[in-house]
Amino acid sequence: MFVTKRYQSRVITLLAIVMLALTAHAAEAANRVALVIGMSKYQTIPALANTVNDAAVIAEKLEGLGFKVDRAIDLPLKDLIQTVSSFSFKSETSDIALIYYAGHGVELNGQNFLIPVDVKIVKPSDVGAQAITLKQLLAAVENARKLRIVILDSCRNNPFSDWPVQEVAKAGTEDFDSSETRSLRKHGLAEPSVDKGTLVVYAAKDGEVALDGEGGHSPFAKALIDQ
Repeated sequence: MFVTKRYQSRVITLLAIVMLALTAHAAEAANRVALVIGMSKYQTIPALANTVNDAAVIAEKLEGLGFKVDRAIDLPLKDLIQTVSSFSFKSETSDIALIYYAGHGVELNGQNFLIPVDVKIVKPSDVGAQAITLKQLLAAVENARKLRIVILDSCRNNPFSDWPVQEVAKAGTEDFDSSETRSLRKHGLAEPSVDKGTLVVYAAKDGEVALDGEGGHSPFAKALIDQ
């Protein structure tokens, strides 16, 4: 209950910021596009119970706000890269472009990686070649004319809990955490550097982790949906 209330309070604040930004551009922004990504059925690391449910409801909410929504569910890396690339072309002719991601996420050496379902990680250095980055998502929305939003409901538990601590330390994650959170690290994803007019929303603030949750949705998604 404490975790849910904490997330709800934070999400209400974040949602207020997002809605204020959307309202500010409502009159002139008739063209809104969104890409909603949900990763659940991981093949070699623990699956996630609530990501697809989160993605489905968030997609419906965005359509209710006038967005044309593309859905990307349980995609392997090749298809995910192609989907993000195709969406980047749509965002170039849009007023507002938004990406929502629900799935495993890790941070290594200051870089945020979002994990597709076909990932096969033997050691931390494998991550870079088998995931997409936050930078790629930001690049996919960067040419929208009015407003760009990326929402990361990620780091859903520790999918690499069997890695030796010394191997994780070599990758720059010496504060390795084996708890059931959405992050490889106990400090969650790294804070991004973004351009003016771009908003990045995390399920947890910099320095904390997010949870997958129970009852069909993550605490973050539930608060987002309810509010």
